[in-house]
Amino acid sequence: MWCELYKTDLSKKMLNWNDILKLTNNIWWFDITSSDALSPTNIFYDWLSYEIINSSPDYCFIPFWTWNLYENILNVNRKEVTTLNYDPRFKWDINKLRKCNFMWATVNDPKSKVASKLYSSHLPFAHFWDQWIWLFKYSWFCWDKSDVYVIQEKFLDEAIKFAEKNKINFEPSWLSWLALFFQISKSIPKDKKILIVSTGNCKLNKTL
Repeated sequence: MWCELYKTDLSKKMLNWNDILKLTNNIWWFDITSSDALSPTNIFYDWLSYEIINSSPDYCFIPFWTWNLYENILNVNRKEVTTLNYDPRFKWDINKLRKCNFMWATVNDPKSKVASKLYSSHLPFAHFWDQWIWLFKYSWFCWDKSDVYVIQEKFLDEAIKFAEKNKINFEPSWLSWLALFFQISKSIPKDKKILIVSTGNCKLNKTL
């Protein structure tokens, strides 16, 4: 096995499949990163998506480090609430799924403490855009607060202080969900079930 590495500044422009092939001297081949023909969102995070929806949360907080996870969770949710041919892995009530708020935490500041994991200048092959998520909510495939949220740095600082106080070893991107929770917590009823999907490094101190 071998590979060739090519470097470019991804902040300058959004690269399409043709740009990628030219930059890598592969104009007669294929860019599998952007190929919808391979149905990437039907492959990535498939089992994880079912673990999430089977937990039956009212609110689900997830760091937005990859749009594939976002798309696949909602597409799995959509499939199960609209079909009579359920996947054998699906174990819950479709009406509960319709009322789940899927909330992704991200940043739009390249200087943020979590920029190395959550910030991207462009997402050229994503499908979720505003119309996409609006359609999901309008069609009742998920609940009305489902969206990608930009967290404010002051709430990230609050999340970091919370983790340090409770002796949690962490990387800042792991705390993005907590920052978003602090940011909107006043709007969440206390009797709701909250699910957190951790996609970063975190380790509880053994002395706790």
